[in-house]
Amino acid sequence: MNKTEVIIVGGGPAGAACAWKLRQQQVEFMLLDKATFPRFKPCAGWITPHVLHDLEFDATDYPHSLTHFSSFQISIKNLHFKLHTNQYAIRRFEFDNWLLQRSNPNYINHTVGSIRFENDQYIVDGEFSAKYIIGAGGTHCPVNRTFFQKISRQQKGH
Repeated sequence: MNKTEVIIVGGGPAGAACAWKLRQQQVEFMLLDKATFPRFKPCAGWITPHVLHDLEFDATDYPHSLTHFSSFQISIKNLHFKLHTNQYAIRRFEFDNWLLQRSNPNYINHTVGSIRFENDQYIVDGEFSAKYIIGAGGTHCPVNRTFFQKISRQQKGH
């Protein structure tokens, strides 16, 4: 059994940022993701200067392209206006991989199937165990599915 203090499930921006912070605090962790990075991610994304600040990097430090937008021209039927903003467009497959590599994670390519809490440890697929688990797997996160979907259904009256 591979043991650690924290298991992060998901290597996208949330998981990679979490890994980076844990690495800074010298917390032992492993990051599990079903994808091999750089992963196929055809969409773009948006980040703000606040994200750059929180992740402690400057736009000039980023090795890929960032496109800065200070405004958008909006047109809806006969309504036309300019929306002021301050954000950057990124390509997710580049950004996600760069952010993950920056954290120098203990990354394991693994599709999480089952998670259980037993004897004060989270056990993932009978292979990995940790005192803490962080779900950063996006919409279909196994951590959310295992521990929070019942709660969510109860709150909705299902």
